[in-house]
Amino acid sequence: MATITKSDELRLHNRSRILSCLRNHRRQSRTGISDLTGLSGATVTQVTADLIDDGVIEQIAPTAVIAGSDTSNTRRGRPQVSLGLRSDAATTAVITLRLNCLEATLFDYTGLELQQQSTHLITSELSGKTLTRNLLKLIDKTLAHKVSYSATLKHIAVVYQGTVSSDNNSVLQSPITNVDELNLASLLQNHYGVDVTVLNDCKTIASALYQEQQASGDTNKEDENFAAILLSYGIGIGIFHKGSVLSGTHSSGTEFGHMLLKPDGALCRCGRKGCIEAYASDYAIWRNAMQQPRTAEPSDEIDAESFLKLIEKAQTQPGPEREAFAQAGAAIGIGLTNLFALFDPFPVVLVGTTQAAYSLMEESLNKNLQHFGSTDKNLITIHETKSERALILEGAALQALTYIDREVFSFGERVSSAHV
Repeated sequence: MATITKSDELRLHNRSRILSCLRNHRRQSRTGISDLTGLSGATVTQVTADLIDDGVIEQIAPTAVIAGSDTSNTRRGRPQVSLGLRSDAATTAVITLRLNCLEATLFDYTGLELQQQSTHLITSELSGKTLTRNLLKLIDKTLAHKVSYSATLKHIAVVYQGTVSSDNNSVLQSPITNVDELNLASLLQNHYGVDVTVLNDCKTIASALYQEQQASGDTNKEDENFAAILLSYGIGIGIFHKGSVLSGTHSSGTEFGHMLLKPDGALCRCGRKGCIEAYASDYAIWRNAMQQPRTAEPSDEIDAESFLKLIEKAQTQPGPEREAFAQAGAAIGIGLTNLFALFDPFPVVLVGTTQAAYSLMEESLNKNLQHFGSTDKNLITIHETKSERALILEGAALQALTYIDREVFSFGERVSSAHV
């Protein structure tokens, strides 16, 4: 068995730092990489030469430098050649299971979307067997579009609405399926021969928002503590604490939507009663607006057009529709009050379809934060520029590609000469 020496560890660490630099800052000159990583020029030259030889990164002519990349090519004298990740060095597949929808998206090594396929299914009727069968069928169909997709596949990320294991191997439970305790990572790894991670959907949203903050360059230590709350067919939360995603000891944890709000309260999709989700999700708002009993079974799916009309009616006149959104805001406010009793208050970003109705929820949400002592309205913001789907894909792809950087190419794996 080969042993890893300290020099090997240093070499692997330096490869990882340089790949991370190019992942986060796109194309850079060797001088730019040295400035950003703190590595010496000689180290950068040697490591990047190895990475080029391995087919992982490539040299880019000065005229091809893009906006937002290193500007050292504008210095006087001979223009510096930039380096960037090779788009064809690897492929990653991101699989998302949302309410009644299974979607597969392929990305190249630079994060560019290559192919996307989806299938409609009734998630409430899924068993572990049928979920696995549909996953394999959809992944195979997506990879079949081009021979190189299968040949360069290095990682698969499965994004799940529900609780996943802390080792990112298994789905534990979900309010949208009957699938419990299923090791998807092992099943897919045995079939495709690549590593697999299973991710919670809200944590990928938080990862995407954190990356956006870092990319903006206008950050400070306080930006390392925030939460993203998904307001949609379900209610979820992803928390960044001191610069990393907060998870439980055995599971992904942070099940904000299933915190108890009212004992023996309204029926939640998870089967329990009184959860925050049973008052703040789209199906809960719909149930209250339609004045259905709290024990009424959650609607399987609320179409976007109908929900938009509900928002419009609540905005134009008082009635049960407006009251339903007020109840949703109160539920979120109470949930945050309980959360802030455990943690110091931190910024909260609202994403998802229901955030479009934030003006209808804002007053009741803030009212239920007042007794905690937080009256800072800047504590709560809404994210309008990207959909929840886009954020989930962005966050999951980033985590999958970072995994390839750290666990595949940092360890010296070479890209097959047939693909470089």
